[in-house]
Amino acid sequence: MPCAEDPEAFYAELTERNRGLIDQELQAKLRRTRFVIAGCGSTGGAVLMPLLRTGAEHLVLFDPGTYELNNLNRQDATLADVGRNKGEVGAQRLLAVNPCAQVEVHPEGVRPDTIGAILVAHDMVVDAVDVTSDAGVEAKLALHAASAKHRVVVLTAYDIATTQFIEIFDYRKLRQPLDGRVRNTSDPEAVLRSLIPPLALPREVFPVLIERRRNPQLGFPQLAMTSTLLGAMAVEIILRLLAGKRVQSKIRVDLADLVRSPLRRSVTRLRRDVELVDLWMKMR
Repeated sequence: MPCAEDPEAFYAELTERNRGLIDQELQAKLRRTRFVIAGCGSTGGAVLMPLLRTGAEHLVLFDPGTYELNNLNRQDATLADVGRNKGEVGAQRLLAVNPCAQVEVHPEGVRPDTIGAILVAHDMVVDAVDVTSDAGVEAKLALHAASAKHRVVVLTAYDIATTQFIEIFDYRKLRQPLDGRVRNTSDPEAVLRSLIPPLALPREVFPVLIERRRNPQLGFPQLAMTSTLLGAMAVEIILRLLAGKRVQSKIRVDLADLVRSPLRRSVTRLRRDVELVDLWMKMR
């Protein structure tokens, strides 16, 4: 059934298999909530389709970047999308599934001078802004400052090797952007250290961090399984938040850790804790 003919009937059939798992009131709340996705690459991009398929119909996409060939190891794009804006490609994919969805694209990305006017009360924000550059740091800080002003909830995410680390900033309760943790805004590495707890890091990424210390121009390695994981996790978090249920403010899932034997898991965690001390000394 084309959605243009009967949007209500189209939506009912699109979300029919949610019945019994998502009640009607929560489904309606998901449908009318506006979701702001800041960054449509590895993490933000992974949230788009699961959120839409679950029933979201109002999305605002921010991303100044275009797809590169090395993005295709983990991001939902094809070779034909290389060179195209990530937000615009994301909108095209979303509308191919639900043409009745309202998708707004900002290919300039999050801009400190305009983000405050774009956000509105009751938005829900997914912060997937890349903070490995000065511009990214500025954009993230502006996004959280505007979110704090409008008292909205922000879900931040970082895919680190096989680990997905999520933190929720509920600005209905918090007053300071990023809970006041970011002090040094001139150094992207310092910002990352302020936002990602050392114990959230898997030991596999330690050599990468040391290498980046010597050569900050190196990018972080990222995997499809970790990026994709966020899509499932974010939807569950969002549904619980919309239902008014309590959610952990910090969530860490390590896919490699989940499939290890109990003994190997314990050994790996012990090695991680020991090597973390050495990493801290080298990163000083």
